[in-house]
Amino acid sequence: MIVSHRAAGIAFFGIITVILIIQSFRLHGAPAIRHVGSQLSSKASSDVLNTTLGFQKIFVINLPERTDRRDAMTLTAALTNLQITWAKGVPGTDVPDKVIPGEDWEKSILRGNKGSWRAHMNVLNTIIDHNLTSALILEDDADWDIRLKSQLQLFARAAQPFTANTHQAATVTDPDKIINVPITSIPSLSNESLSSPYGNNWDVLWLGHCGTNFPTSITLATPPTNTSLLRVTILNDPTVPNPEHLRAHPFALQDQLAELYPPHTRVVHHSSGAICTQAYAVSQQGARKLLWRFGVKEALTKGWDLVLGEWCDGLFAEQGRDTAPVCVTVQPPLFSHHFGKGAASDITAPGGGFVDKEKEMTPYVRWSVRLNMGLLVEGAEVSDQWPDE
Repeated sequence: MIVSHRAAGIAFFGIITVILIIQSFRLHGAPAIRHVGSQLSSKASSDVLNTTLGFQKIFVINLPERTDRRDAMTLTAALTNLQITWAKGVPGTDVPDKVIPGEDWEKSILRGNKGSWRAHMNVLNTIIDHNLTSALILEDDADWDIRLKSQLQLFARAAQPFTANTHQAATVTDPDKIINVPITSIPSLSNESLSSPYGNNWDVLWLGHCGTNFPTSITLATPPTNTSLLRVTILNDPTVPNPEHLRAHPFALQDQLAELYPPHTRVVHHSSGAICTQAYAVSQQGARKLLWRFGVKEALTKGWDLVLGEWCDGLFAEQGRDTAPVCVTVQPPLFSHHFGKGAASDITAPGGGFVDKEKEMTPYVRWSVRLNMGLLVEGAEVSDQWPDE
């Protein structure tokens, strides 16, 4: 009886929370994301709304001395009802040469890159050691939209054609030409066929980056590969800024999204040339592959984000033995760096010197949690940093 009362209380609280979120959308004058509605499978609808976004854990990498970032991230997570697990960052000076795989690693690599690599390897180690089915890994200056959970519901549905079992994915995948499929046309998968709301067979979900590209026939020309030219489109997404705000980082690639798609379109596709690791999720199989490849086998020659991007592009796959990893990403990203006034990176200068040091901003994110933190704490109306003109 006690258990049933507790379950009823949790269910009631969940219903009230949803009602308050919907009312919040109306009060602030912004439309809710309602593209798939009842078409979303209940697996995606329910699991993505939990405190770890449908993953088993959310890890945030943080150097102990960066208490400023820890404080801000603690509030950011709390204000969006997320439960995070802290992962200790590693100073580059604490990484001795003898622990780096290979004999010909690049000794001129930045100390910050050495520490970042080791910190990410430590998180992968934890995921494997605890046998987690999946985990989301965040940098401690990441930011996201207040409507993140609704955004991820759509992403989960859009990702399933890429991450379903091979025979299921083949029904919507043509490796010879670009196929744009609206999310409303994605076949519904039963709960029983899904091991996670994001699908069954995936290695990396690259949810926060500062540049990626659409796969092309040229990038897919060298086997082995299991990547396709499929693109799942989410049209009329009110959380996507206008085109002039989409290429907000100097490292971003050619802005094909704004050139090829109508305003307020988000596109999910296989990763290609992605850089920066503000946020990426790994499955258990992905964590094992990455720890083997970069914790044990390969020499460290560049920053972790660049290495991960090359791995997702299949550049480390061995002919006749491996297939390219299953890495799915989204444009524009759902997570981004938050650049505060006078922000200082622990690896390189923020934004390559592009970001205005006198202005706080978060590329790509409209209802930024970081920028609205004080308003959210005080219960005031939030603001849109990229309003439609």
